[in-house]
Amino acid sequence: MLQLAGCSITQSGKGFDLVDDNKYEEALPYFETAANEDGSKSSAVMASFLFLSDYQIPRDIEKAKEYYQLSQSLEHGRWDQYLDYFMPLANAKILLYDDDPGNDEEGTDILRGDRYSEYSPALGLLAKSYAFGKGVDKNIGISKALFERSVDYDSEVYSAHHYSWFLAVHPDAEFRDGARALELIQEVMEDDEESKQATTLDTLAAVLAENGQFDEAVETQKNAIDRLIEDSKDYPKFLVWKSWLECRLKTYEKGLPWHYESNQTPFVGSAGSQPCVWKESP
Repeated sequence: MLQLAGCSITQSGKGFDLVDDNKYEEALPYFETAANEDGSKSSAVMASFLFLSDYQIPRDIEKAKEYYQLSQSLEHGRWDQYLDYFMPLANAKILLYDDDPGNDEEGTDILRGDRYSEYSPALGLLAKSYAFGKGVDKNIGISKALFERSVDYDSEVYSAHHYSWFLAVHPDAEFRDGARALELIQEVMEDDEESKQATTLDTLAAVLAENGQFDEAVETQKNAIDRLIEDSKDYPKFLVWKSWLECRLKTYEKGLPWHYESNQTPFVGSAGSQPCVWKESP
């Protein structure tokens, strides 16, 4: 959407410019104003996506639904035809991230459409669904094939980052692959912007631990926590993840990798996440 919308002199355009500068929280009010006051369909869709992103803005399903429904009621602007491609993706995310498991299958059905077969964000979300059996039967082979496809079609490093994370922390040993995870995260670390992010350092530490490099994992995780604390000065909501980074640090200090527990899934956003409480192993 960033490549197709936005004019810096409009409320909507200012929002897109801020998102392009990685300033999601600052962009959101512009999209909300443009959607509610100017009837901008593209801004309503973008507001829905930002409320689903769980990045700088805690995931808020009700607000995401509100703006998705508003987008459906607004008329297409002159250049808004592309929204017919992105609106179903917003709906798929809402269906998968809400609290009703009965909606999961409908969400994955959208993602499996041919129109998204070369779109990396949709492929990655569908891969995650297969990895954890959400809306589809759990299938590790299909999940990995989709993750690899998402990496192939991604011109950025985001898909490589996400896949590397799950290869390191998935609850099933059959899914985990430390060597491939390390290859992918090394590609991500070559990106100057991404390599500085707390989330990237957190993933790197998890991958290092999965490969038995615990000293390096401990040092990297400490850097991730420092980065998170620094970033929280601008984005206080980031601190919701601090307890989890600290729990992973203690795990690495014990000479153990960190994995999801079998009853955990990565579909709960920060708003629904409980703080991590460290428990000593028996």
